[in-house]
Amino acid sequence: MSGSRPVAAASATAAASLALGLRRPEVTRLAGGVANRSYRLREGTHDFVLRVVGAAAQGLGASSRSELAMQSLAAAVGLAPRVVLVDAARGFVVSEFAAGGAPSADSMREPALLKRLGAWFARLHALEAPPGLPAIDFGERAAAYLARVAARDRHRCVPRIARELSRRRAALPPPARLAPCHHDLHRRNLLDDGARILAVDWEYAGPGDPAADLAACAGYHALDGTAIDALFAGYGGTTPGFRARVNALAWIFDCLWYGWNAAAAEEGLEPDPGEQSRIAGRLLA
Repeated sequence: MSGSRPVAAASATAAASLALGLRRPEVTRLAGGVANRSYRLREGTHDFVLRVVGAAAQGLGASSRSELAMQSLAAAVGLAPRVVLVDAARGFVVSEFAAGGAPSADSMREPALLKRLGAWFARLHALEAPPGLPAIDFGERAAAYLARVAARDRHRCVPRIARELSRRRAALPPPARLAPCHHDLHRRNLLDDGARILAVDWEYAGPGDPAADLAACAGYHALDGTAIDALFAGYGGTTPGFRARVNALAWIFDCLWYGWNAAAAEEGLEPDPGEQSRIAGRLLA
């Protein structure tokens, strides 16, 4: 790998290599999210992905315990790469490398891919969540983010958004059931090799409302019309009531997304300001 890695990443690479029995692995930086960094470690027939959790991640609600349990659950049925090593003290997770790449933004409008993704969600939601994990409520989490950033709200829009969030949460009945959910299925957290879809970055996963899981994916990629129909078609068995719930949770997800971005900025991360402006426009419309 060209260039230098941050000290935390170099330490994690050394510790992971030692634990995995690698002597001098080839280390390649992979594209990653805002809060974490990922590296591919290759040596001989060994091929792994090391994900180093950023210092801000836990303060933003990530859970290494839930990540391990949920990714392991999904990997057992072919929905995620297999976890091979977790070091909570050093803040890293190692998974088997899986072929495939993240879908492009344009491909996330293609019905064929969205039907496959809907089927992926259906398989995940049909599983039983691991016992002992806290349930994830999008509305509760969104409210917590907004409360956290309200004091530094330069545009004075957070109180208005928070009031509307409270109203919509009160009007939304509790979910009929909780299911294992990823909760953060942005296209950058997907690996597609054409034959199968795998999801990575399970740090926000846990038992949750299946409609919220779909709402997050739809919100990230602005799915509507034939695109959202294709996602539902792949999911199968949707009712008008379930679709209405996804629609209601889409606005709540935007609150969560807006609040997460604002909280991430306070942690020294750099969310896309244009994206944040677009989300605010939808929330305040």
